[in-house]
Order: sequence, then structure tokens, then C-alpha cells
Amino acid sequence: MKVYGVVFEWSTSDDSLVEIELFDTYQKAFARFNEIIANEKKPEISWVADAFDENGNVSDRYEFDEHIETDGIQELDCWWNITDKNDWYQHDFLEIRIMEVK
Repeated sequence: MKVYGVVFEWSTSDDSLVEIELFDTYQKAFARFNEIIANEKKPEISWVADAFDENGNVSDRYEFDEHIETDGIQELDCWWNITDKNDWYQHDFLEIRIMEVK
């Protein structure tokens, strides 16, 4: 049996947390993964919104790496990571982990 984990590790200068959610289908995990990204891009929720311009491009001030499969069906490990180069402690690391449970 497979379990799909959405792991969201975030840190700012005054707080940090690792949030782990488990899902029974990849589609549910993928939907949650995308929901977290959408929320992080909202300026009223996260500092991450400052990293992106109106066209979705990332400012040079930030280090950004992502691997997201496009259709939400292929069951690939996905990640979406952003770090503030001026404050390495400030980061968002988000991933889908596919795990086999016996």
C-alpha cells in the first residue's frame, strides 16, 4: 500500500515548523501540495509572495527550485523550494513523498 506525504518545512526569523499530512491517494496529496503553493504566494499569508513578480518570475534575491509534474497523475516525487539569499534561515521547503507501507 502507498501513502502520499505532503511535507512542508518553513522557517522565518522568528518561527519555524514542519507540517506533515498523509493522504491515501496521490491526487489528494497533489491537490494539497498545490493549495499550499497558492497560499504561500498570497502576500497576506507569507513572505514568499515578495519573491515573485506579477508574471511569476522569481527575483534574484531568492534561490528557487521546483520539480512538479504537470497532470497530478504520474505519481512522481515533487518539490517546491524557496530560500531568501539574504537570510538563509528564511525558507519554504515543500515536497510530496511517496512511501510504501507494509
